[in-house]
Amino acid sequence: MAIHKVDGVDGNNHFPKKFVTLYASAACTAGMFVALTADDTNGLGASCANAPLGAGAATASGLVFGIATETVASGATVTVQTAGKYENAYVATGADFGIALIGPLSGGTIGMASVRTAATLNDPVVAVALEDDAVTNYADVMVVDQGFF
Repeated sequence: MAIHKVDGVDGNNHFPKKFVTLYASAACTAGMFVALTADDTNGLGASCANAPLGAGAATASGLVFGIATETVASGATVTVQTAGKYENAYVATGADFGIALIGPLSGGTIGMASVRTAATLNDPVVAVALEDDAVTNYADVMVVDQGFF
């Protein structure tokens, strides 16, 4: 597992970014939120897949930690952005500017961040929308570092 942090090296001092390279225990799609999996091919906690649906309408997975930056097949390595601004992340309708985002909820879509509501206040915020989603289900977000890496 490699950890790569970008702090203004790319000329943008205001949105530092952090990346990790992990084993994809299932296919991962660029722009989708990912979560740790129980696969221990490269050691427990070093594998990920598109974020699964939560256990209920008000419970998201606590293992969602970033966004896949590339589309890869199962068994490949994938680079995941774990902090900083990400453009065109996969988000639920209603993810307007400033709205906190959590992992996918049951009834949602795998890999798609859900909008945090009063019913989901106990779920970890994985990102904040930086623009209105409109109807495309893609928006720029600020990924919140979950502290796993």
